[in-house]
Amino acid sequence: INRNNILEGIVSGYAVQGKPKVITIETDLYEAKLSSRGGTIMSWKLKKYKNYQGKQVQLIADKGKGDLSLSFFVNNDTINFGKVNYDLQVENNPMSDTLVILNQDHPTATIFGKVLLNDGKEIVKKYTFFYNKYNFNFQVKLDGFDNWVNNKSYYLSWKSGLLPTEKRIHDDEGYAKVYMMLGKELDEFAIGNKREYKKKKITGSVVWGDIRTKYFTMAIISKEKEGRGAIIEGRGIPLTKKNVIKRYSITIEMPLNSGNITSDNFTVFIGPLEYNTVRKLGVKLDKIIMSSGWYERLFRPFSIAILVSFKFLHKFIPNYGWVIVLFSILIKILVYPLTHKSYVSMKKMQLVQPKMAELKEKYKSDPQRMNKETMKLYKSYGVNPMGGCLPSLLQMPLLVGLFIVFRSTIELRGAPFIFWINNLSMPDTVATLPFSLPMFGNAINVLPILMGITMFFQQKMTTQDPKQKSLTYLMPIFFVLLFNTFPSGLNLYYTLFNLFTIVQQHLIKPDVVQLKAVEKKQTKQNVRQKSHRPRK
Repeated sequence: INRNNILEGIVSGYAVQGKPKVITIETDLYEAKLSSRGGTIMSWKLKKYKNYQGKQVQLIADKGKGDLSLSFFVNNDTINFGKVNYDLQVENNPMSDTLVILNQDHPTATIFGKVLLNDGKEIVKKYTFFYNKYNFNFQVKLDGFDNWVNNKSYYLSWKSGLLPTEKRIHDDEGYAKVYMMLGKELDEFAIGNKREYKKKKITGSVVWGDIRTKYFTMAIISKEKEGRGAIIEGRGIPLTKKNVIKRYSITIEMPLNSGNITSDNFTVFIGPLEYNTVRKLGVKLDKIIMSSGWYERLFRPFSIAILVSFKFLHKFIPNYGWVIVLFSILIKILVYPLTHKSYVSMKKMQLVQPKMAELKEKYKSDPQRMNKETMKLYKSYGVNPMGGCLPSLLQMPLLVGLFIVFRSTIELRGAPFIFWINNLSMPDTVATLPFSLPMFGNAINVLPILMGITMFFQQKMTTQDPKQKSLTYLMPIFFVLLFNTFPSGLNLYYTLFNLFTIVQQHLIKPDVVQLKAVEKKQTKQNVRQKSHRPRK
């Protein structure tokens, strides 16, 4: 079936063949272009965000072919109005019919797009833009379609997906996926990092549909009533031998009202995945932030707490690098009582090492007795053999939470610190090797090396067992290899925390002297107690 012939039979010749009109909407946040061809968004540039080439971030691919387009199922065939020219007009804008500039003096603008069918049916699209929001209101009004379509539905689509914006394409596309809020349940859809095509049909209530990349998103949110299903498509487009661009599309099935007129209202959000901005929409769209993968979902409470803390401190400190410095100090103060007790226990452990050696020699043929006497020794000197693990255990959820925040939140994207650290969300690379090493990669980064050095000195201060000496060297090397590809913000935090820990361990030295005195005092007291016991 020739769909163009069908359209020409039901729509005026101008609507099908006419040259498209483009209206530009300028705000402080973005520059958008609305095309009369399909009444669709054909461009959306963010003014406050740059891509790796230094240009404004462009989110719309393929000039928005099919973004917010409408289609219908008629006579067992899909009729798509994405190529039909709408009569596009700006309401109350006498200065220009192709340029709208929004600001505090002119905060909103409404644009209408109309298509009149030959038999009197009418499609009206209404767009209301705001000068200080990334979201806009979108209304679909259909007159006379109830008895024309087969399944009492119409379909609202976003076809072009979202463009990748980051230099590391594989990292950006690793986050690219579709989310659907089905009633109260969040569903997700993704394709692999290869050339492939996947399609998924969803039945049931659809509250909103969303396409995201690492830092940006597009969401269509139904206001008054829920959709009755959706179709999701994903296609991997080869870019290089190792990288693909993931192109997603979503089509939401909306029910037609009984009667001649259907009028549905939507909120469309196209912008950054900034936590507070997305949360203000009030539809739980913020659930897609820091929830890509099981470990992000597991540690999300820690990640949210860290991000909220960072944003609060950033109100007073404009540089996120100094925010990390202050955050490191505050965390060290917060955990000081627990870590102090742990480090004291470790010092005690070092003091009883000679006595433990004596027990091992004395009971080397009786392991059970040796374990029993060892526990008695620990108890008599207040030693907790697991106490040294406490600082590491306290750090783990915090480190994972920080890793997620630095790696995936737009608040830290491109945030500079000082000197060579120009992006806290990326490694602080100062040189590259002509070859790649396992785990390490090919980038030479300074902060992971500094972190390894501080870890070495920290462990050297606490490790006394000769059998564990090798760990003093191996662990820092392993962590340098592991952390070399991690964000510089995380390495900055870990380096600072290690430095503060070294200072804290130095401050515990007076306690060590006191512990020796306590040991001698307890020994004399035990002798006196034994000498005064009554003889049986």
